[in-house]
Amino acid sequence: MAYLILGKKVRAMAEIGKVASLGDLSDLRYNNNRVIKITMSLTLFLGCVAYLAAQIKAGSELFGHLLGWDPLVAGFVIFGVLAVYMSISGEVGGLLTQAFQGLVMVIAGVVIVVSFFNITGGFGEVLKVTSQAGAVTANEITKEFSPDMLNAWGSMPRTVAMTWMLIPILGTVGQPQVITRMYALKDPRDMPKMGLYTALSHTMVGLLTMVVSSGALYLVATGKIDPLVKGDRAIYAMADYAGITAQLFVYAGVLAAAMSSASLFLSICSTVVSRDIPSALGFKFEPKKQVQISRISMLVLGIISIVFSVTQGEMVGILGTFGWGTLMSATFPVFVLGLLWKRANEKGVMCGSVTGLALNIASFAGFKWPGVLPWYFNVITISIAVTVAVSLITKEQGLSRKLQAVIDL
Repeated sequence: MAYLILGKKVRAMAEIGKVASLGDLSDLRYNNNRVIKITMSLTLFLGCVAYLAAQIKAGSELFGHLLGWDPLVAGFVIFGVLAVYMSISGEVGGLLTQAFQGLVMVIAGVVIVVSFFNITGGFGEVLKVTSQAGAVTANEITKEFSPDMLNAWGSMPRTVAMTWMLIPILGTVGQPQVITRMYALKDPRDMPKMGLYTALSHTMVGLLTMVVSSGALYLVATGKIDPLVKGDRAIYAMADYAGITAQLFVYAGVLAAAMSSASLFLSICSTVVSRDIPSALGFKFEPKKQVQISRISMLVLGIISIVFSVTQGEMVGILGTFGWGTLMSATFPVFVLGLLWKRANEKGVMCGSVTGLALNIASFAGFKWPGVLPWYFNVITISIAVTVAVSLITKEQGLSRKLQAVIDL
């Protein structure tokens, strides 16, 4: 969806001007508006640091559990090496490691799918067992099974199911790691292929999600393992039951996923610190100086994130959720609205970006939103509403012929 909605437009922006960061895209669209650039950059920075801390926390606990190490030691060994590597090799090195880590995750996925069918016999058997299991209790933990658990909507109300379908789709459109891949594509003619590859990979991710969750349900329903305290343990429960081969590949795949994401967010954070924020404040660095600042910031951010992630337990869990909504609210008014709706002007996007940053800070500080929807749904809705309202009541922004052609794509 992201590539269908924004792909051509974002890549075309790189043809009408120099684009090396999301801040450069903002400059091209909004006439170098510094307020938009710095508010978006600060919000992106908050979201990326939040995501980074959550990934490091997950990887440190996993490795500490496997080797019996203290999570702080595990964090420095695994992610400290990653931070040093990224600071030396830069974004190109990060892309190479992500490619290799992706291969590890693919192999792990094949192993877990094969293990699932060997253990359960297929989805039909899972559905049968789940619908007949009733209540399963062990170690003072009770899990209720019913046929509704595996129907099209699940056991929750349909509105809730639809919400959780829409939020990830809309949120992914505005995620910086998606947009950066769009403008970095070497040949614009490869954009349809990129969208297809992404769709296929996400289809496989969806299959893996179904395999892991269904496999865990089957194992608990048949009494082969005890009910899980947390659903997040499902993939580990599957791997542990499947045997040593599955454990080796699945645990390696989970660690690769955490490290891949961490390297990506380190790269985005360093670009914001070395390029976008200084530019918004009026400072211009030579390319060599910019690279030096980027490398130093990668190393410093990596160390700070490691210490914070393994010493602030519950806070990191909050940050993981905080990251998704923050990144979504940072980019949605600026890029999604800005490239799809030509009426979006500087004043509207500026007000929407400032509103989004303020509401993100308030949410992180503990403000409780009314209703049952995730807090970031309220933040993104309000920031979009402010952007649209201000754009409509203020003077329309004049667009260059090239920018007009991009929006009309």
